[in-house]
Amino acid sequence: MNHQLRILSLRYLACLQAEPLTLLLLLAQAPLIGWLCTLVWGDSIQQDTPSLYFVMVLSSVWFGCINACREIVKERSIIERERLFGLSMAACVNSKFLVLALLGLLQTLMLQMAIEWEMALQGNFLLQTLALWEASLCGTALGLLVSAFMHSQDRAVAMVPLLIIPQILFSEFVIPREQFSELMRIVEKIMPTYWSYECFTETAALETDWLWLSGCLVALLLLTIFWLGITVVVMQSRWD
Repeated sequence: MNHQLRILSLRYLACLQAEPLTLLLLLAQAPLIGWLCTLVWGDSIQQDTPSLYFVMVLSSVWFGCINACREIVKERSIIERERLFGLSMAACVNSKFLVLALLGLLQTLMLQMAIEWEMALQGNFLLQTLALWEASLCGTALGLLVSAFMHSQDRAVAMVPLLIIPQILFSEFVIPREQFSELMRIVEKIMPTYWSYECFTETAALETDWLWLSGCLVALLLLTIFWLGITVVVMQSRWD
């Protein structure tokens, strides 16, 4: 599997490099969103707020989802053929995830630096970068899962709003958390925006609860691993 993972990762990286315009458009989203954030918070409010943190976190999940949502379904015929020659589904999924993880890191850094250029965010820069990146990784895993289910690229892209909108609906920015039903409290805990946002607010607090911060980062990592595992299972059930 390690040999397959290396070969598939290099091949996928070469495929991305062969589409420079697509890659440029994906990368350009981050500074553009960051610039729009500075127009709202920098010019109007002139300071960072919890709502800014939430927008940054939600944007990072969006990056991951939109980057990954087409990457399996568009190679469906190739995967079907190579499966006959012993292609590992785990290697296939992980190769895409590793390359997209690098892309997500670039996007989250560009988003963060575009905002930091105009206004200084409270909290530790590196920890906030890690929180955004892990949100992006979780979004990537969700995007790959959607891509494994869908039969066309158009359908996969159309599913992305169904991954993003619940991140907003099941948050305290829609209704106060004390008014959450028990179901909402449960669903909120499987949303990557919840854990990444908690990381942001904790780093910006006067006294950081390092245990809770570490737990939030671990939760994001576990969610990412879980969705990747489900993706592998779905692909194995489809092509075995």
